[in-house]
Amino acid sequence: MSEEKFYPAMLKIAGKRAVIIGGGSVAARKLATLVQAGAEIFVIAKSFSRDTLAEAEKFSCTIIEGCYKKDYLRDAFLVIAATDSAEINRQITGDAPFLCNNVTEPELSNFIVPSSFREGKITFAVATGGMPAFTRMLKRYLKQKVTPAFGEFNEFLLSMRKEVRQIFPTPEERTRFWRLTLTDEVVNFLEEGNFAKAKEQVRNAVDSLRFKS
Repeated sequence: MSEEKFYPAMLKIAGKRAVIIGGGSVAARKLATLVQAGAEIFVIAKSFSRDTLAEAEKFSCTIIEGCYKKDYLRDAFLVIAATDSAEINRQITGDAPFLCNNVTEPELSNFIVPSSFREGKITFAVATGGMPAFTRMLKRYLKQKVTPAFGEFNEFLLSMRKEVRQIFPTPEERTRFWRLTLTDEVVNFLEEGNFAKAKEQVRNAVDSLRFKS
């Protein structure tokens, strides 16, 4: 059997319909991340755990108590098959009109949800292809390395991006500038928590360009 490969992507699902079939702890976790992305969430299950019900009510999700029906997936952009029945989850996966994540048999899914965390506007996602324990270890490692200085520096770069666009009219020129400016030295400053020094290095590079132009 050939190795399964995935195409990494960040989905823009704000305002799109996300349907979770299942009311247990897995459903609660999936619901929380979908809420953060701004999806319009529907949760369907015969019964709900306390956590799932609390999360769904907290974020004004639509809650439907009952058995699974294909009609529930109408207009769904994203579906989570999270019941405790592999058979029902297979049916949901086959019925899903677009994207579906099957929690009992991930190999039937057409997308997977990596382990992730955020630092400011930066999102880090880790997937190991089926080794959850190693995924958790890598996530812990990255969270130790990525200090709040990285999030602050990203905000600074987003503001500087506007200035660089005014100096360089073409994407090629801007890409070359950032590649030359964002060096390992800048990363080292951030790892040391020296946000000011990293910021100074970029600011000096932009000011030098402005002076030349």
